[in-house]
Amino acid sequence: MEPRNREVLGYLAAERVAPQETTTAWVIDGYSLATHPDLCDRLKEVNVAAGEPATFGYRYGKPVLIADNGVIVAFAGGTYVFCLRLPRDAVEPRLVGRRREKVSKHALLRRKQEQLDVLVGGDWTWIEPWPVDVPKEEGLPLLAAALQRAVENATDGHPPRATDSA
Repeated sequence: MEPRNREVLGYLAAERVAPQETTTAWVIDGYSLATHPDLCDRLKEVNVAAGEPATFGYRYGKPVLIADNGVIVAFAGGTYVFCLRLPRDAVEPRLVGRRREKVSKHALLRRKQEQLDVLVGGDWTWIEPWPVDVPKEEGLPLLAAALQRAVENATDGHPPRATDSA
């Protein structure tokens, strides 16, 4: 396993609901598809708009984009969680997303929320998949540019500093 993926895979991890070879519309490699199909499509759309710098796949039933060196650079989950492996200060502020639900009272869900909080407090940024503060024609190009930066950062191993991201 690529060491830089350990933390994100810990967040994405889930129990299989079917044998590993099971793949249907709602089960991927034995894992329940835990992401709305529109969000899966959006992740693919951003990758295509960026020139397909990453490979689309699934980990634990959640869509991911993986750089050529094996580093996960983007993932999605639920109906609106979309994260890029970029520090927050390297992302156009209008693209930055946030949690929309309260902290769960259920231990498992709360633990997943806390894991996501740790990720987005470090090398990852929560992104708005359909940014409302950006004109529609600008949204996809901005997301694609951010994905390109995430891939560049992952492939040379040095996340940008705020002064480097201009």
